[in-house]
Amino acid sequence: MTAPAPLASSLFAWLLTYLIHSTVLLGVAWLVTRRRRLEPGASDLLWKVALLASLVTGTIQARLRLSTPAAVTLPVAAFPAAPTVAEPAIAPSNAAPVGPSTETTSTALHRPSPPSSALFTRSLPLLTVLLWGVIALASSLYYVARRLILVGRLADRRAVSDGPLAATLADLQRATGYRRRVRLTMARTISSPVALGLSEICVPELALSELGAEQQRSMLAHELAHLARRDSVWLAGASLIERFFFFQPLNRLARRELETAAEYLSDEWAMRKTGSAVSLAKCLATVAEWIQASPLGVPVAGLAERRSLLVARIARLLDGRLPSSPASRRGWAIAAALGVVATIAAAPRVSQGVGGPVTTSGTTATPTQSAAEPVANQDTTVVKALIARLKDENAGVRRAAAHSLGQLGDPRAVQPLIVVLADSDAEVRSTAVDALADLEDPRAIGPIAGLLKDPVTDVRHNALSALSHWEQGVPTAPVVALLDDPSADVRHEAVDLLEHLHARSAGGAIARLIHDPSADVRSAAVQALGNLGAQSGAAAITEALGDANADVRHAALSALNDLKAPIAEATLLNLMKDASADVRQRAAELAGERSVVAAIPALRRLIDDPRGDVREAATEALGHIADPAARQALQAALQSPDPKVRRAAAEALGQDP
Repeated sequence: MTAPAPLASSLFAWLLTYLIHSTVLLGVAWLVTRRRRLEPGASDLLWKVALLASLVTGTIQARLRLSTPAAVTLPVAAFPAAPTVAEPAIAPSNAAPVGPSTETTSTALHRPSPPSSALFTRSLPLLTVLLWGVIALASSLYYVARRLILVGRLADRRAVSDGPLAATLADLQRATGYRRRVRLTMARTISSPVALGLSEICVPELALSELGAEQQRSMLAHELAHLARRDSVWLAGASLIERFFFFQPLNRLARRELETAAEYLSDEWAMRKTGSAVSLAKCLATVAEWIQASPLGVPVAGLAERRSLLVARIARLLDGRLPSSPASRRGWAIAAALGVVATIAAAPRVSQGVGGPVTTSGTTATPTQSAAEPVANQDTTVVKALIARLKDENAGVRRAAAHSLGQLGDPRAVQPLIVVLADSDAEVRSTAVDALADLEDPRAIGPIAGLLKDPVTDVRHNALSALSHWEQGVPTAPVVALLDDPSADVRHEAVDLLEHLHARSAGGAIARLIHDPSADVRSAAVQALGNLGAQSGAAAITEALGDANADVRHAALSALNDLKAPIAEATLLNLMKDASADVRQRAAELAGERSVVAAIPALRRLIDDPRGDVREAATEALGHIADPAARQALQAALQSPDPKVRRAAAEALGQDP
């Protein structure tokens, strides 16, 4: 059970930070909206910012490693440190070489058991996080179940595709400029119109018989406003946050305030678009007579789901007050952003404490030791003993010691490990290279580069891989020399390192690998030339378009596009017939990006390609070519059996898919 403990402690600290930050942000939002009596637009903005920012401010603090004035560190009890990999091999300098015998086991360090109070302290975060997870999951599943019940109640709704109500909705969409397709449905099991998801308005059957034409128009305008504002998504998200972080009661207040603001703002939107506040007020009064309480069980974006708001909404509509100006809302947006920044900079952050390891005498490391000082956090005796074992007669012991020193991250091990790079055993040299790469000390660059001439392939490969840990100071000449190495893996690694180092001067040497026996090396060389921007390699990359390997041909197309290098139209048309679907797709994309008119017939054929990605790419490419023949091909693509092709064609033609 040791692995989950650090994760549980970190999550426990984050939850406490969230509780503090959400209390600050949501509390300020409540205070401002109550004291200033803000317009709904400003109130809606503040509550949304407070609700979402609370989820990220603590994480941002941790990522930026901010030390806030009121930072809190959780106390963590001391615990016994686990032995390192090489600890069983440590022996006094005058002892015999260590081997895999029973004596080795008997000399291992004996760790005292932690006291019961320490175990309780360490397990408390884990127990708390588990309890939170169970309650949050149960509460969220309850909400999902209520949503499923709602879906079941509306299962018998029917689409309204014609008639006066559908015509009114279509007219409203044209008048308001609302372009997304809206599905209008009718149900017997609801008493109030509601907006469902992002594209559906469901109205009760009573809306046809009890509401006049103007009231129906106002009703649909209100629900259309909910869709335009995506209120259904916001309310669902706020509901899940409320249940997932149940220990923050202000989340419930935020969700209800968002519901209130959504209704006010949708009323404003409907009033602006229809020009009639009286008809909407009458509609609200009529719908209020149909319902006794909220019938759907979960927060939804509906015309009159909260009867307690109806009187205030009707009075607001009849009062004729104009909504707040965009300039005023921009001012509140700036204020909200400054509030979030202030929370990140000054609000308390709870962090996980670090317990020191228990030594063999039962003492604990002092709490004043800094995590930024590796030497203070390591057992000096262990580090020195591991360094001493780098000279052990047994190669396995030397290898284990080098590996452990790399894991410990102690800078005192850099020079001893550099010495080990000359070890007679190749595996020890490779392990020392890996350990120095983990330490990332610039002093190791030169010695590691010296191993690029090592007679053992694995050592050369590991040295190349290790040098990729640095951005500067790595000599490129010995790396370029390895482009002719007998090992394909070494040549591949050398290309990757030169690309990592942005060695544009090596472009000519890399270009020679276009004829390498290994397809992986040829592909890596092509990609490197493209990423390095080596125009001198354009000819070699163009030659790779005829490579026998599909991955190389695909990489060559991408590299030439990165270089903005020309590609012969005949070559591009030929690649659109390639046996590889990936090559055909990339060739089609480039034909569209470069507006190759001669490619229109080939692109038209690719609309019927066996591969779906190729069909979609060809359709999108035709949309980039400004030619009547391309437009005709797109019109023909509207009849394709592939829905993705039809959608891409419709979008290219400027139509609703």
